Amino acid sequence: MGFDLGFRASHLLTMRGGSGEIIRDGFVGVVGAKIAEVGPFQPLHQKDSLRFLDLDNQILMPGLVNTHTHLAMSLFRGFEDDLPLQEWLFNRIIPLDAKMVDADFVRNGATLSALECIRFGTTTVSDMYFFAEVTAEVLDSAGLRARIAWPFMDHKLLDDGTAGQNNLESKMKRFRTFHDHWKNHSRIRAVLGPHAPYTCDDHVLLGVKELSETFGIPIHMHVSETKKEVEDSLRSYGKTPVRRLFELGLLSPRFQAAHAVHLSPDDLECLRKTGASVLYNPDSNMKLGSGIAPIVQYRRLGIPVGLGTDGAASNNDLSMFGAMDIGTKLQKLANEDAAAMVALDALQLATIEGARAIGMESEIGSLEVGKCADLISIRTDFPHLHPLHSIPSQLVHSCQGLEVDTVVCDGEILLQKGAFVSLSETEVYEKAERITGQLRDLLAKNFFS
Repeated sequence: MGFDLGFRASHLLTMRGGSGEIIRDGFVGVVGAKIAEVGPFQPLHQKDSLRFLDLDNQILMPGLVNTHTHLAMSLFRGFEDDLPLQEWLFNRIIPLDAKMVDADFVRNGATLSALECIRFGTTTVSDMYFFAEVTAEVLDSAGLRARIAWPFMDHKLLDDGTAGQNNLESKMKRFRTFHDHWKNHSRIRAVLGPHAPYTCDDHVLLGVKELSETFGIPIHMHVSETKKEVEDSLRSYGKTPVRRLFELGLLSPRFQAAHAVHLSPDDLECLRKTGASVLYNPDSNMKLGSGIAPIVQYRRLGIPVGLGTDGAASNNDLSMFGAMDIGTKLQKLANEDAAAMVALDALQLATIEGARAIGMESEIGSLEVGKCADLISIRTDFPHLHPLHSIPSQLVHSCQGLEVDTVVCDGEILLQKGAFVSLSETEVYEKAERITGQLRDLLAKNFFS
């Protein structure tokens, strides 16, 4: 059999069935955009590959899946650290969004984040932000796989960036155009992104539900991120955010609840019986002081869970390796049990279970014949990766992300030997610094006073 791409690696971590199966001296053969063979390396494999990469002393594994982020917000990285979510979001970020965010801002921020995702071995992102059509174009050009959430909200300061088109009917019409444009794309798909229960009234949520049912597509939404959000919902609606969404009929296997830190027993049952997913963002939850999501409990109940970084404005990076490490340790701490969550669990959330949480487990998340050729390799020739007693442990607790050597998405090489193939670093950094200069000028004029 002939392969367009052939990869030989010292260690092959397939994640098939979520297992920690390791194939020593392994091979992955790619034909077009799909994986055609996975198994032990044989000498004929090199001859049968049109292009062959020998990844000696490297671990080959599935590309990582970032289930919740806001890519363009990388331009706010390091801005206004050390604030609780409510103050950070409503008194800092939302006013800046209203003042600064336009198509050019999103294009530059999303491109910077695309570089970061590739460098850290993320091949699939589930993004939510303004100017979704611009982010889709950026990620398509970068060669990444993505689910792009179209924003819906009715908060007075939050808009989708298009003046005069704030009414729900216009937004639904524009979403349909966005969806139809990308519906047959191999890597980019449109999903629905109502921001949060506290920024969407029932009318908006029911409109989103209608679109989800019409097109059979996911709803990606912030839910119960803080205690205050839950308390405010109880005061305003007499019910928790999850119970409200359940009664409105939004919860289903297509629903993805980002954060879900503070859930009641009834909330858990609503998620469990509807098949809705949770998207775990340990870094931002910890940095913003929001709390620790009880992920161990969710998984025991069979609730699908994926892992995310959130945006770089509240993390402050997009490394899924960092999210795996801290996410695992937080569960150990919260449960006072060193075995509550282990390295393999984190790898599952970042690959096959993350894919399941966003409805893509049949396409990505493991190295299996017929799945999309999304894979990454990690160099092991670093002091902090020796000795290699346990590959899952080293990947989760020792890797930082910059050990990633090669990144392939949909059968196309995006990073080789640590060098970008699809994007130019220098140009991206220059544009990001230009936006940063605009932010500094704004702050110099006492913008928040």
